[in-house]
Amino acid sequence: MSELTLRKIPFTPESENRLMMMKARTGLDRTDLCRIGFCLSLEEPGIPTLDESSLHGGREIDRYTLLGQHGQGYVSLLVVWMRQNGVAPSPSGEVDAPFVAHMNRGVELITSRVRTLVDLASLLPTQAAVSGRRAKGVTPPSA
Repeated sequence: MSELTLRKIPFTPESENRLMMMKARTGLDRTDLCRIGFCLSLEEPGIPTLDESSLHGGREIDRYTLLGQHGQGYVSLLVVWMRQNGVAPSPSGEVDAPFVAHMNRGVELITSRVRTLVDLASLLPTQAAVSGRRAKGVTPPSA
């Protein structure tokens, strides 16, 4: 089974700066911004890449602080994405590298799409998008 083995999730110094800026703009906690960004990254086409050397000097956030009690849910979303995109976990079954890459790409995506707290509404799916997903056999969770 695929597993996230990291205890601390590393971010690039650039991602850290963007998170500080976004926290000031929106008032949202960095962990909330990271979770939203992670989901944005999973929706984005292409496979994110991240040079491990770019992580030096950046902040690390404790995995439980970042994901809370829903950590396995985020890992499950990543595993589904990996299967759909033909990305294999490491030989030991870990998904650390793609997880970190999506977290960092997610920070970049959210900072490019959200300027203020009000802009978060633009990230919500429209009725047309929800209808299109239903037509493809994907049912959104009920409220």
